[in-house]
Amino acid sequence: MSRLVGRVTEVVALDRLRATAATGSGAVVLITGEAGIGKTAVVEEFSARAAAAGATVLTGRADPGEGAPAFWPWSRLFDHGSVLPGPLPAAGGDPGEPPATVRFRTIHATVQLLRTAAAAADGGLVLVLEDLHWADPASLALLAALARDVADAPILVVVTARTLDIDLPGAETLALGPWNQAAVTDYLTQHTDGPVHPSWPQVVHRLGGGNPLYTRELARLLTGRLRRPATAVDPPDGLLRLAGRRTATLTPACRELLGLAAALGPEIDVPLLARITAASPPAGAGIEPLLAEAIEAGVLAEDRLTPARLRFTHELLREARYAELSRTERITAHRRIAETLHGSGADPAETARHRIRCAVDDDSRRAARDACEAAAREAGRRLDHHAAATWLGQALDLFPADPYLRLNRARAASRDGLLTLAVADCAAVLDLAEAEQRPDLATAAALVVRGYGGQVAPALTRLCERALTLSGTEADQAPAVPGAEGGRADRAELLAHYAFLLVETGNHARAEDFSRQAMALAERTGDPRATAAAVHARHEVLDPFADTGEVLDLAGRSCRLAAASGRVDAELWGRLWRLDALLTLGDLPAYDVEITGLATLADRIGWPVARWHLLRARAARLLLSGRVKAARETADEAFTLAGTFQEQPTRELHSAFLTCLAPFTGEPPPWPADLPGAIADYGAEPIVAANLARLSIQAGDRAAGTECARRLRAMLPDLPRDGRHTFVALTTGELAAWLGDPDLTATAYALVLPRADRFLNAMTACYGAIARPLGLMAAALGDREAAARHFTDAITREERCGAAPFAAQSFVGYARSVHDSDPRLARTLAGQALAIARRLALPALVAEAAELTRDELTAREREIATLAAEGLPNRRIADRLHISERTVETHVRNTLAKLGVTNRTQLAARLRPGAGTQY
Repeated sequence: MSRLVGRVTEVVALDRLRATAATGSGAVVLITGEAGIGKTAVVEEFSARAAAAGATVLTGRADPGEGAPAFWPWSRLFDHGSVLPGPLPAAGGDPGEPPATVRFRTIHATVQLLRTAAAAADGGLVLVLEDLHWADPASLALLAALARDVADAPILVVVTARTLDIDLPGAETLALGPWNQAAVTDYLTQHTDGPVHPSWPQVVHRLGGGNPLYTRELARLLTGRLRRPATAVDPPDGLLRLAGRRTATLTPACRELLGLAAALGPEIDVPLLARITAASPPAGAGIEPLLAEAIEAGVLAEDRLTPARLRFTHELLREARYAELSRTERITAHRRIAETLHGSGADPAETARHRIRCAVDDDSRRAARDACEAAAREAGRRLDHHAAATWLGQALDLFPADPYLRLNRARAASRDGLLTLAVADCAAVLDLAEAEQRPDLATAAALVVRGYGGQVAPALTRLCERALTLSGTEADQAPAVPGAEGGRADRAELLAHYAFLLVETGNHARAEDFSRQAMALAERTGDPRATAAAVHARHEVLDPFADTGEVLDLAGRSCRLAAASGRVDAELWGRLWRLDALLTLGDLPAYDVEITGLATLADRIGWPVARWHLLRARAARLLLSGRVKAARETADEAFTLAGTFQEQPTRELHSAFLTCLAPFTGEPPPWPADLPGAIADYGAEPIVAANLARLSIQAGDRAAGTECARRLRAMLPDLPRDGRHTFVALTTGELAAWLGDPDLTATAYALVLPRADRFLNAMTACYGAIARPLGLMAAALGDREAAARHFTDAITREERCGAAPFAAQSFVGYARSVHDSDPRLARTLAGQALAIARRLALPALVAEAAELTRDELTAREREIATLAAEGLPNRRIADRLHISERTVETHVRNTLAKLGVTNRTQLAARLRPGAGTQY
């Protein structure tokens, strides 16, 4: 057995990590480098050493073929491991669930199973996963999840890949570079089993570039010449040619078998290969002698624990042999493989892969399409919608005009979050529907991508409009006839979907009308799916501050419709609406109960999106209770999880939450680098203008704030009465009060005043009782009585519901409003805020409250002022305090100036206990 060359440092590092993992401190290590650089050689050397040290070593490999199912390298690892109760844990569920559901549960179950197996394994568990640059997204997601959960388990995960563009928390990376000339010398010496002429290492290093695979191939090429001085060497055109020479000396029958094996794939199922060759075997009576010949030549390798499976010793060897096949040989090989697999119970994806590669006429093209659809159905059954979309795309390449193939690909792509592809497919189907006057096809296309807003909303809106135009208006008015209810229900869903999208694109008035049409038609049909869609559309047009009762009614109805409609998302939406409504009412005890219900639902369905909403709900609750640091951490966790959602405004939602944290933490919110530019580019939308206005206040940018105020002033008269109305109007009022704009302040104050008993709280962001900003506006308008009433109401409401940080914020606002008119009350209020802010460790609020509690008078000034307020003349004060009368006169003069009074009568009134506005 050859000694490992040039990789001592890497193997020692792996040994260290394995020893540490065996003590319960697991790790992930990534070995990277180009093809042929020696990654497999390193892990084989390490694996042998780890096994000798008592560790359990399991190995799995990714497959470059497009037919490899999700979690393939992990499945291979489970297949080869007696320590694991294989196969890979499967997570079933509702076929209508999103694609990430089964993936989430499978990942969670697998991580727990590996932890359990590792705890039971003497010497720890070593998992070797090779060639993960070919791995499917599900396999990489499982690796990332294990990386996050391995630190306290006796598991070492060793990954090889050419490159791997995923985040593996805490993973170490061993990047393998080319051999230097000394390592090449060492290898050539081993290869020749003796001294090498000193002229050769430089030549081989130059020709092979230090790549171990190139070096090995050159060494084989130069066998018998290395002891003599170096002579001219024909440089290789590429590794395929070099690899091809590896098989040149094999018998024709062996080469023919290797051609068939190369078409079969990287791993060779020997019994399957035998069946494929049974009808017309290569020259000879069996394949075992031919396989033995290839193994002896180093072209194939075997695992003695699984003798029924072989592999090419390097993928490039397989590619080289495959490239040598003629077109006819390739087509024939794939046809023989596909015919053998068909009806054998093999994975439909494997059959489809070979059917595609031999699709050259009408019959074979139809067979390939059927195989692709079968593979897509199987992938969908496993909720692997990414694979389903891929296989349907393969079928579409063969039959691009088939609208049903395209619709099915769009559904799979939508479930997988590939929204751009899904929308494009739906648009193409709508083109055909319009050309053929097929309203049924148009409606089906418009309803594929639902529940999404963000960047795709305008395109989805256009799809709905085209479908509505084609179907006309008669569908919702036609008399009921046998068989007509299905079409009417579809139209109700289409109207509801259109209403939802109109809200997303800012057309509230039309959304209200279409939502009512959808509800009326859905209720006439009695179809639960249509009704669930109509309920969702109705919710979207409501103002949760004005229509809180109806929001709660719709939430309950949506939850009840979930089972009847087969739409689990209806319960999820219902629970989310209820959570936001309870925050609006300030009913935190009921909110806590509802969080428990959402957690139960998230555990039951296993959807990552449900987990994301649960984390957002918990972050809001942590903020309201004053655990600001934990709220930030939970919000960040939610944002990390949201990275799997394509083209959705998750970043904006996260930024909104960070913005509402800033007044407590003092950390700058995530405002744009160019705030004026952002206002110019995006400020035409009321909600965006309001958010930029709030950022302008926090940044202290009065110029940006003035521009936002100009825009918002024009928007307020026509502001839709939707879920954003109160936030936009209230933010406008706060901005106007800050800028000293009484007219705009008064306009906003009048709009917000009817919501004085609500809280501007939601899972997206929390700003506390609406009464507090109303107090700020009233104070800016000079109405001290109203300001005091609002601030008092805000404090009472925050204290009643247990939102301590917002109570402190209201104390500060109240104190600031009376700072000039009643400094003593201001100090008292600020002191109460300071006590809360210090207890909750809210640094920004601590600084603000501390500033307001500072006494304007020195100790001596207050002492003299108190005596003067009692009516003592300067001489008696001087005698009592043993200071000069002139000093008393100076202190009295300074005190009058600081307190803004002109004589002792006013001073006495100012210092009288309880003087000023009372709280």
